[in-house]
Amino acid sequence: MVSGQSGVVLGLGVLALLSVGPLVVALRRARAHGDWDLSASLVCATGLLASLPSVVYILRGGRQEQVDAFGDVEIGFPGWVDRVGTLANGLLLVVCVAFVAHRLLLRRLRVLLAPLLACALVVVLALSDGLHGQPFLVPRQLVLIAVLCAAAVARPGRPAFVGAAAAVLLFSVLSGAEALLSPAAVLRPCRPDNPCGLLGIHYAGVFTNENILSLVLVLGMPFVWLGLRGGVRVLLVCYLAFLAVVTGSRLAGVAALATLALLVLLRPRLDGAATRPAAWRTLLALPLLAATALVGLVLPFHHPGPARLGDRAVIWDMARAELSRSPLTGLGGTAWSAKYPAGEIPAAVSPSLHNQWIDVLFAGGLLGLALFVLLLLYLALRGGVTGLPVAACVLLPVLICSVLERPWSFGISNSLTFLLVAAVLLPVPAPRAAAAMAPASGASRAAAPARTPRPRPAATARGR
Repeated sequence: MVSGQSGVVLGLGVLALLSVGPLVVALRRARAHGDWDLSASLVCATGLLASLPSVVYILRGGRQEQVDAFGDVEIGFPGWVDRVGTLANGLLLVVCVAFVAHRLLLRRLRVLLAPLLACALVVVLALSDGLHGQPFLVPRQLVLIAVLCAAAVARPGRPAFVGAAAAVLLFSVLSGAEALLSPAAVLRPCRPDNPCGLLGIHYAGVFTNENILSLVLVLGMPFVWLGLRGGVRVLLVCYLAFLAVVTGSRLAGVAALATLALLVLLRPRLDGAATRPAAWRTLLALPLLAATALVGLVLPFHHPGPARLGDRAVIWDMARAELSRSPLTGLGGTAWSAKYPAGEIPAAVSPSLHNQWIDVLFAGGLLGLALFVLLLLYLALRGGVTGLPVAACVLLPVLICSVLERPWSFGISNSLTFLLVAAVLLPVPAPRAAAAMAPASGASRAAAPARTPRPRPAATARGR
């Protein structure tokens, strides 16, 4: 790490400490308004437990990367970290079962369709694994199914968004704290095939690489804006956008700026969701989502080649050549990652196909792709014109990142699963008449206070 990088990392650590104040204010306000409940705890716990192995590994031992015979960084953790992951997955499974059991005791339980659609896609990929000789229902597939089943009976809207926002901001603070304590541990080296970003660094924080951190930050921005209350949410969203640019991921930088611009233009609100938005907002949102999705779908099949896209173009061509083996149900959710132990692909491209669309098509075939498209359409259109600004702001960063990354994993649970859970818990705007009589989204039965309650001064003594 050179001196210029040291100054940048120190600045990131200081910014993280400064963000603690607004974060505490926002979470206290969420608690005072009744926004934090068991659904928020479920989403937050999903994020923290799924990322626990990576966070513990970086905080305890720093970034100790090993290189394989091909000169690529080996994937995987030491044995003790894998045991932490096993414990975390087991605990998350217990949390989900307990949450479902608790929610089933309610008299007026509402089962949500969006999490069930996502769960159906996971099941299709798991069945395809079994059909093609891969292990059927590996532990992390079971955890993913359990989390989505729990989401199907959770409270949609602000509680889920608050939980996701809390996890994202906590990761940013932990990354900044590690930057102060061990600056070299939060950086990854720059290479000719992966040059540094605008500030001359690859900032990975407490995750194994900068791409994971950047996706967490970008996909979490809408939930910070929508879930938290008050002006501090705008400050925190701008902070996350800045961090996404700093990570060095060019895709994340573009997605962060586009998401921030859309949030400012549409100004989505959960409390005012029953108010019909201006026509130009709707006219902007739908074509933007459709065009971004179309680019992501077409690019793996019509791309400029390795000279422009590097290894992505190569692995897309590899995947396309194998689609004919099982066009209907795909090859399974773990089929691509299994190519790394077999020596067919390098470690850097083993987690996914680096495009959401061809990743789903390769793993789940036409059936999986149809379920994925149905899920996106349902999330975008279920709220009608009234709910479109909220849905557009949540889905736009997902669709932008889907062009060159895989933000949502339907094969196994990972560090981004909690953001998938929050996305499938988009609220449905209430009718105007009902909204006028209902409390604010995520509030308790009592009317939500306009601002964070303050303790009242003690009453004067009687008779004074």
